[in-house]
Amino acid sequence: MIFFRTDDPVADFERYDSEQERRTTELPECSECGQYIRGDEYYEFDCYFYCRECVVQNHRKLTECFMK
Repeated sequence: MIFFRTDDPVADFERYDSEQERRTTELPECSECGQYIRGDEYYEFDCYFYCRECVVQNHRKLTECFMK
């Protein structure tokens, strides 16, 4: 993606910001929180996408109860 800079930094930023927002809508959405997954990784279970935060917060289980 090539951006041409002009003498108007506000217009340049608005153009850049608009392009970033458009590209964000191409990212997968988390099936739990509904946010676009902006990180480097995501998780897929049964054709549903999950962000790392939702997997850790809602689906991570510890094995300490099995260690006796």
